[in-house]
Amino acid sequence: MRAAVLFSPHEPLRIEDVETPAVLEPNEVRVATAAVGLCHSDLHVIDGRVARPMPIVLGHEASGIVSEVGSAVEDVAVGDHVIACFVVFCGACRMCRAGRPAMCQDREATMRAPGAEPRLSQRGAEVQQWTNIAGFAEEMVLHRNAVTVIDRRMPLDLAAMLGCAVATGVGSARKVARVAEGDHVVVIGAGGVGLNVCQGAALAGAATVIAIDRSDERLRLAQERFGATHGINTSEVADAAAAVRALTDGGADHVFEAVGVPGLIGIALDATARGGSVWAVGVFGDEAEIAFPAGHLHAGKGVQGVRAGSLEPQKDLPRLVEEYLAGRLELDALAGRRIPLEQINDGIADLEAGVGARTLVVFQPIE
Repeated sequence: MRAAVLFSPHEPLRIEDVETPAVLEPNEVRVATAAVGLCHSDLHVIDGRVARPMPIVLGHEASGIVSEVGSAVEDVAVGDHVIACFVVFCGACRMCRAGRPAMCQDREATMRAPGAEPRLSQRGAEVQQWTNIAGFAEEMVLHRNAVTVIDRRMPLDLAAMLGCAVATGVGSARKVARVAEGDHVVVIGAGGVGLNVCQGAALAGAATVIAIDRSDERLRLAQERFGATHGINTSEVADAAAAVRALTDGGADHVFEAVGVPGLIGIALDATARGGSVWAVGVFGDEAEIAFPAGHLHAGKGVQGVRAGSLEPQKDLPRLVEEYLAGRLELDALAGRRIPLEQINDGIADLEAGVGARTLVVFQPIE
């Protein structure tokens, strides 16, 4: 099959022939990829901010149709439509037993054992599988707990985005921060994740949802389609935190950093009311360090990391599908360009430039 392979940071992806195993292990499924979204987390591996062994196939929010199941898989069948999500969980560790699969302590249990035939290879040499998904490929071999079966009425191109951008954004607001009716919310960064933090806050009943970005296009999208009540363009407003305080009578209850730039945490804290919270949703990179004045702590403010919006895939993804089918969840406006695998580097360039919302690589006609 064909896949977009990264051989070294700062280089373009190369479309290469890559092999998957002919025989599945008992707990695995084979999925014909329908679509995969391009996310900043993928970009961070390409630009070297997140170091991973190479060569590697990236892509961690994908959808597809099951073509084969392992002998021990009883709840997924050939022909099922599925979302492949980077929250791949063992199901047995302390975190999984507590209902927190996003914090799984034994992800190795979902991988093939050392010495076994790898899930991806090229001329006998292993190709790494990013986040146990590797969605930039025509086919995925995955642990059963990497996939969630969804309603077949759900368009597969839109379904791909549920696996990261939507689940992380909406979940960060609704499940992690537990935004309440009447709260003042700020979202720094109006990309795929940030737009869905806005959407999650609006669904939770926030009184004010302020999107902050450098793109007028994204700010318009946030306000017109994703529930933001205000937009602040930092290329035009010198002190975004002061603007937030003026709009919210002293500061926001919740500020979400959805970019992954350490310096933005200070701005987020300046925009937060006394006793409020900053939620670090963005991926900052392996070497990043964050510093801020201790006075913010004395004002009762907190900074909390967020992983995947505390996603419980088997529970939350079907709910998001249901909300979309019922007309309560916006996805159509989130999907930007749809491109074939051969144009993936063009999509990566758009991602780096901050163009559009979510670019999708589409592998087969979407019904």
